[in-house]
Amino acid sequence: MRFIIHTPDPTSLNITHLNESQPRLQGDRPKSTNNSSRAQVPNSEPETYQGDSFEALVSSEPRSALNNPEIASLFRHYIDYLAPWYDLCDAENLFGTIVPLHALENPILFKALIAFSALHKTGVSGEMRGLGQAFHAACIRDLLHVIDNFQLRLRGDYLAATCLLRSYEIIAGDSRKQQKHLLGAYLFSTRDPIEMNRTGLSQAGAWNYLREEITVALECQRTTRIGFDFNFDAAERYSDSMRANIISYILARVTNYCFQESMERQMQEKQIAWKSLRKELATWREYLPASFEPYSTAVKENNPFPSLWLIHPWHVAAQQYCSVAEILLALFDPFAPANQEAVLEHAIKICGLAYTNDNVAARVNAFGPLAFCGKYLVDSTHREGLKTMLRQFGTPTAWPVHCIIGDLEQYWTLMT
Repeated sequence: MRFIIHTPDPTSLNITHLNESQPRLQGDRPKSTNNSSRAQVPNSEPETYQGDSFEALVSSEPRSALNNPEIASLFRHYIDYLAPWYDLCDAENLFGTIVPLHALENPILFKALIAFSALHKTGVSGEMRGLGQAFHAACIRDLLHVIDNFQLRLRGDYLAATCLLRSYEIIAGDSRKQQKHLLGAYLFSTRDPIEMNRTGLSQAGAWNYLREEITVALECQRTTRIGFDFNFDAAERYSDSMRANIISYILARVTNYCFQESMERQMQEKQIAWKSLRKELATWREYLPASFEPYSTAVKENNPFPSLWLIHPWHVAAQQYCSVAEILLALFDPFAPANQEAVLEHAIKICGLAYTNDNVAARVNAFGPLAFCGKYLVDSTHREGLKTMLRQFGTPTAWPVHCIIGDLEQYWTLMT
């Protein structure tokens, strides 16, 4: 079983480097402008900072930098609060256990971790302003040194770093327009296939990358960059968290069927592809253990949606992804007009799952499904409830929910 993440040929990407007018950090070396195979690098950041003020910290080895109390607190902030976002569908919690340990020895991973943690602190409380930018810029420069020739044993570290950088990118601006780190991640994913039937940091990074792709696909209605040789064996005994990963792969394939740019396929071909996806989704649901069912439907206070209490965050994410896939297959059914009642039912379910379950990681992952399904809400109570929920989720996560709310309001106006 192999999992390959695809993206356009790197030579076709708009490759840029950090603006040379930005302060140069200690140890930087001038880069050749002839790096067409390298990932796109951000030219600008939302913050301003004086390069010299963080020069010593950024250029220090991880263990030395951690002697600074602010850096130590950011490291702790990642472990306690941010790592669970990435361990959403990983019962082994590798982003919370292995990533901090590896970051102590890998400066690139360390800088990505501190950059994201600092920017999150800035977004939530205004603290650490500018520190995230400094570490982010240095991390990008370091990645450019290794991206063309890296050791496979470090691939998991670099994949984890790109996942953290992607989160930085989202919080720093509009996640729909800024997707540079999604494109950059492919170089660490496709040098050799990743065996997704095993567990490890490379696998955890790949699953996180796929979920990040799905979030953008749902917000932008574009295809996801994935391979097609992951074989789901219904008879195999998967863990619950692995079943959640599998539905993410199924959903990615569904988005590719629905959002593909070319509509030149013959109707018969479309019908065959739709039937295959419909069957795969039904099989996944058929073999779900009882642990995926709500343990309670007791009404949660102020919940305008159905209250569906689930045990673990991967159960929440899996059920939401399943409902998104159901909506997409209903909307793009080549055999019959879309069943609007079913679409609305699943949209309300996705919102109910998000509101009922307080897990922050599940709520972060829900931004994509909520941005997508919210368009199909028709009742004003549900629409206002979704906007309120998004604002509440955005405060502790620093997520740019105003972009999602703006899109929803524009869509609802057009549909009126």
